[in-house]
Amino acid sequence: MPKIVLLENDIWGTLERAVKPKEITGNSLPFSVSLDVDSKAYDAVRKDALLQAKITEAASEKYKAYMQQMASLLKKHDAAYQKAKTQKDADKVLASLESKYKSSTKTFISSAQSAAQSAWEDVKKTKAEYREYQIKAGIGLAIDGLGLAGGVIGTAGAVATGGFALIVALYGVIKTLITITMKLYKLAIDADKMQKRVTNGLKKVQKSYDKKRKELSGAKDTGKAFINSVLGADFIPSLTSVKADNGQYKSKVQGVDVASHKMAQKLNQILAQIDKIEAMPEIKANKKMKAVLSKLRKATANLIDKIIDMQGQVTKGMAFNKSVAFAVKELETLEPKKWKYIQKGLPLIDIVLAGGDFSKAGEALLGIATAAASEADKQLLDAI
Repeated sequence: MPKIVLLENDIWGTLERAVKPKEITGNSLPFSVSLDVDSKAYDAVRKDALLQAKITEAASEKYKAYMQQMASLLKKHDAAYQKAKTQKDADKVLASLESKYKSSTKTFISSAQSAAQSAWEDVKKTKAEYREYQIKAGIGLAIDGLGLAGGVIGTAGAVATGGFALIVALYGVIKTLITITMKLYKLAIDADKMQKRVTNGLKKVQKSYDKKRKELSGAKDTGKAFINSVLGADFIPSLTSVKADNGQYKSKVQGVDVASHKMAQKLNQILAQIDKIEAMPEIKANKKMKAVLSKLRKATANLIDKIIDMQGQVTKGMAFNKSVAFAVKELETLEPKKWKYIQKGLPLIDIVLAGGDFSKAGEALLGIATAAASEADKQLLDAI
């Protein structure tokens, strides 16, 4: 279903600019409020700016209230963090904020979705055709994605540890991200399998045609009875099967496309976070951590490259799907004179979305992230 984005922002970035916390830091936390709609609803909302504004306003009110609450919590906990005398006390402050963040976020997700849905229920009463449209509100936000970490604790002579703490927090983000990466890998494998089914079905259809090519050349007869008499009763069911498989293939490739773009965005955010950590004085002065972060950067960039490769295959996959759809449409006429695709040869190619090196790149990134977190943990212990 088409998606209409109503709100889009970075929660942590907005909070950081508003509160300017002195000690507590967090990771980029992008979110969106959107509507999954059918094509008719998509056109209606796009053409009616007031209609979209009403739905957006409903979700926006909940978002503003949520951000005010989060800003208040961050300000309060940052002040408490500054007063912490020990690492244990500081950790308790972070745990408290993390817990309240998750609770508030769950409430926000529920209320924002309900508000957008209710607004739609109100506006659809204004026009009869709106009542037929399918629409569903959704929130794009990882509840466990905040990854809070403190900066310098306590006395003026304390050792700076914020950079090391951020690496540990970054590991949590990467670990979650790799779980998503493996899901994307499985999605791609499913798409590969479906594409092979489509290709095998096409081969069967092409083989049936090639055997009777001379008889069909210039044939004036048309229709199911004629096709069955020449190509056999299994030709049309085979064609129907190809059409169904091709539809499923398109859906799976689209899923890979959307997921891979989201993955690439998150990986770029990780690179930005590594930039931030590498710029911190305690990291600049630590050769071992600089070397580990350099490996982490390369592994992240490598996974981005693999995703870009996958997106290139997605483009080929969508072109293949389109060609198959045209070919099937021609064959469904049951008029051999119109069968141009099968006369030239159906698109019998293999599109490999799920190259094994994609999953290996994800595993490599996780391994290096684990090593980085372990080393950062050691540095933190040495600093305390």
